[in-house]
Amino acid sequence: MDLGLKGKVALVTGGSQGIGFAIARALALEGARVSTCARTGSVLEEAAGRIRAETGAEVFTVVADLAQAEAIRAVVAKTVAAFGRVDILVNNAGSTERGDFLTLPDEQYWADWNGKLLAAIRLSREVFPHMQRQRWGRIINIVGLAGRNPAPAFMTGGTGNAALLNFTKALADLGAPHNILVTAVNPSTTRTPRWERRVAARAAAEGKPLEEAIREEHARMPLGRIAEPEEVAAVVTFLASERASYVTGTSIAVDGGATRGVY
Repeated sequence: MDLGLKGKVALVTGGSQGIGFAIARALALEGARVSTCARTGSVLEEAAGRIRAETGAEVFTVVADLAQAEAIRAVVAKTVAAFGRVDILVNNAGSTERGDFLTLPDEQYWADWNGKLLAAIRLSREVFPHMQRQRWGRIINIVGLAGRNPAPAFMTGGTGNAALLNFTKALADLGAPHNILVTAVNPSTTRTPRWERRVAARAAAEGKPLEEAIREEHARMPLGRIAEPEEVAAVVTFLASERASYVTGTSIAVDGGATRGVY
């Protein structure tokens, strides 16, 4: 199936590992030219090299801390200088911390929202005029289930994710007259380096073998396993494509049935 992505320019944030890497690779496999950014240059370039070797695609890298507004402007400017345009933006970068509500300081909320929610807002604002001129664009926000599934120990992430879902719908309304489609993808627990570190830390804290902690993580999911990054990337690639030309303003859960609400 031809997804109509050959030659499109995709900017994927947080593309050095995990879900972001899988998305960048999947888009490259479909013939897109990919610009990707992350904070650690050596890891980012190693990841880009793997994608180039496997796909033969053009992969451009920018080292950037997306918590800084100036860095965001630089990422978009450098991508446009390298490729002449931006057709697809995947806002994937940003992580949030768990913590006790009564002791988590304001600074943690600001840091988490700045690195994910505000980064997505700022990046979208930078690419939007380019997409307006082209009369074609895709903006896909990688959000997370906590936006619809509140948890007391994950309030910075949950509140930020809920705001990002709201932003997705509002931006979709703004983009619709210009053929700019905006969607969100909500992954559940996914096998990433961050997940591996978290499970290892939990196993150590609970004094149990790592293998047992991993089995418990899988057993909590309705399908009996957590997601693979490539499964999230497949949905993102579809949303970025011509095949999703009438999909905008919505969020799609890639969660193996974990969400309990009806929506």
